[in-house]
Amino acid sequence: MEVKKLISCALYPILLISVFASFYFAGHFNWDLAIVLAVMSGIRFWMCLAIEFLYPCKENWKMTWKSFRRDLKWMATNLVTIGLIKLAMMMLAIDLSRYNTGLIAGLPLLLEVMICLLVYEFFQYWYHRYSHEGRGQLGAWFWRVHVAHHLPDKVYILMHVVFHPINMILSLIIIQGTLVLSGITAESIFLFNALMALQGFISHYNVAIKAGFLNYIFIGTELHRYHHSAEMVEAKNYGSVISFWDIVFGTFNYKPDSVPHRLGVNNIDIYPKSDELLKVLKLPFVNTPTKPSVLASESNQA
Repeated sequence: MEVKKLISCALYPILLISVFASFYFAGHFNWDLAIVLAVMSGIRFWMCLAIEFLYPCKENWKMTWKSFRRDLKWMATNLVTIGLIKLAMMMLAIDLSRYNTGLIAGLPLLLEVMICLLVYEFFQYWYHRYSHEGRGQLGAWFWRVHVAHHLPDKVYILMHVVFHPINMILSLIIIQGTLVLSGITAESIFLFNALMALQGFISHYNVAIKAGFLNYIFIGTELHRYHHSAEMVEAKNYGSVISFWDIVFGTFNYKPDSVPHRLGVNNIDIYPKSDELLKVLKLPFVNTPTKPSVLASESNQA
């Protein structure tokens, strides 16, 4: 129990500090930033995977052989093709950053990262929110692109790979478009991507880690877990890295010491199962009878 409590209180701060520490040492010893990011991500993955297996937040959210086989299908679909696209676009952004021709080029490093995060998150927030709450045919299409990620009824590290390729491509355009247009330095791009990778990694973590006041800065496990709630009225927290825009636009949902009662979507019967890869991939190109709406849920409860 003491180990579990220590993990709960200390793991997230340690992971966050490791990002800034690796950045510092990479600069001090002139290490290759891409290699540092890859090594840091690999060590973090295996360490956190072991902790998740030993000390899960909820037993019924643990990965099973059935869900692992599903995840492998989505890995094959997404990580190989989209992973290469993401790497190529990141390297392009780093390469273009040498010319420092962007909108905020030349600012102090931390200021560059902060502005870049705010700009990226603003567009990502509204894209993500519209995917859930958008009305009409266009809103329904964005939901059918996004719903693949919400079909699983449990969250854990490897579940993060369950998303439609179109969803990921649109997200990558927002991410790398922000980096290219901003013209920030390679060091700022490293820190930006490192923070984004950490938050994306732990957002689906099935371990009861606590971030405390940091939840008002970063979107992590406690916040994103509620985004996957099957209760649409509490499935908010649309941010990806920082919680700033959720706070500004009133979609911040933080409930310390509690977890959602049920995960997934509230009308699961109208959708294919999350392991039916081809059927889920076809969803953006077919009509479904309905789509969930946070706004509709709220108005029904009013």
